[in-house]
Amino acid sequence: MGVIQRQSLKYTILNFIGLAIGTASTLLVYSRSEVVETYGLIQYFLSICVLSFPILSLSAHTLAVRFFPHFADDASGRTSFFTCTVLLPFGGWLLWMGLAAVGWWLQGPPDRPLARFGWLVPLALFYGLSLVLTYYASNRQRIVVPSLLFEVSLKIALPLLLIALWQGWLSPTAVLTALVGHFAVITVLLVLYLVRLGERLAWPMAATFSPDLRRSMVRYALFNIFSGIALLMATKADTFWVGTLTDMRRTGIYAIALNIAVVMDIPLKGLLTVSIPIMSRHLAQDDRPALADLYRSVAVHLSAAGLFLFGCVAVAADDLYRLMPNGAEMAEGKRVLFLLCAAKLVETTMSLNGYMVYYSRYYRYALVSLAVLAAANIGFNRWLIPQFGITGAALAAFMTAAAYQLSGAALVWLKFRLQPFSVKTVQLALFALLAAGAVWLLPDVGHPLMNIALRIGVFAAGFGGAVWWSGVLPEWNRMLKDLSKSTRGFFFGR
Repeated sequence: MGVIQRQSLKYTILNFIGLAIGTASTLLVYSRSEVVETYGLIQYFLSICVLSFPILSLSAHTLAVRFFPHFADDASGRTSFFTCTVLLPFGGWLLWMGLAAVGWWLQGPPDRPLARFGWLVPLALFYGLSLVLTYYASNRQRIVVPSLLFEVSLKIALPLLLIALWQGWLSPTAVLTALVGHFAVITVLLVLYLVRLGERLAWPMAATFSPDLRRSMVRYALFNIFSGIALLMATKADTFWVGTLTDMRRTGIYAIALNIAVVMDIPLKGLLTVSIPIMSRHLAQDDRPALADLYRSVAVHLSAAGLFLFGCVAVAADDLYRLMPNGAEMAEGKRVLFLLCAAKLVETTMSLNGYMVYYSRYYRYALVSLAVLAAANIGFNRWLIPQFGITGAALAAFMTAAAYQLSGAALVWLKFRLQPFSVKTVQLALFALLAAGAVWLLPDVGHPLMNIALRIGVFAAGFGGAVWWSGVLPEWNRMLKDLSKSTRGFFFGR
């Protein structure tokens, strides 16, 4: 866990900085009545990019991780492999435009908001390219700089653009144009970063890919395109359906709740981004003992992080909405926030199961279950959103996440005899409940910011102290002891 801990710790610190920026933006910018509709439109466009990513990438992101070990020790082969990884999204983008044009022709020009399709076309290209390159960097166990470029930079650029809109310095059209430019610049910077790490671009040589390897890659890519679409429709389509079945203002309110709930993704992305390439190597070598050790270690760390962050959001939610300048209207999203965080807690605790299936020889087993869950999610959203509005979308997200993760856990148990829960999971849940119970006994001290600081501080101290005292996470205890020794040595000498 050494490399995983270092990179995931750096990634988590970086993303908590991004979270602070995002939280401030959510509270002070996105919730303003002057920008919430444009914010909803941008999130709707980004949700289309997310749902279209398996087509936009032609599964280059999964090929980059799954087949990188075949070329890791072959410089010329890796150059061809990297170049193909960069070229595939261009083909995917052309396919996506063709499919979009056919859909538009069959249904007629949409009245909103795809009538602004011109900005979505280049946005989809640069979004797909930059995300594929971010995935590729994980092969080098490098996730901090790609995260800074792809994720954190957007959390800085988007509020600045919307502040300019709020102040009347930019029009909504200019904001969309600048957003496309942002992703274009990020794409170029990611290419330069990977070249600096040693990757090279050159026209790929056909001899690099044997016929058997080509067939294997094509089959794997086709599977992941279809399963990726099914997975995203099953788990990430909520903003799209809110924008399609309601309006951009409610989409903005939903996106604000989702923007707060995204804190739950930080440890998940950090640990998984570094763990998946290592897990892929263990699967390729059929090293079951090493795979089991990795699985158990990552699962308990994800459970601890998920429970901690869920508790922090839960105890601070009321005061977060009190801080918003348009709090009365935004309060509609409070129930949405709790349901989304509950869904993300389920995903965080059990998320390694799906990836283990995808990167193993059993990956075909997941396709049928994904297709069923995607259809169920579409049905849940089309049924619940008209009935309950944005709360219905969040409820559909929770129901689908629970069904998907339980089915993945069952498949991993059948094929690997592994499951993510243990006595340590029960201990962590008990610690979280006790810490939350202590918080509910605290009085209201007046200002929302003071309440947030007090409540999160008490919960963090209670949960963190219990975890430290119990020794549930010995790796982190050792790392914190080493950090404490280094700090004392730096300030006070040996």
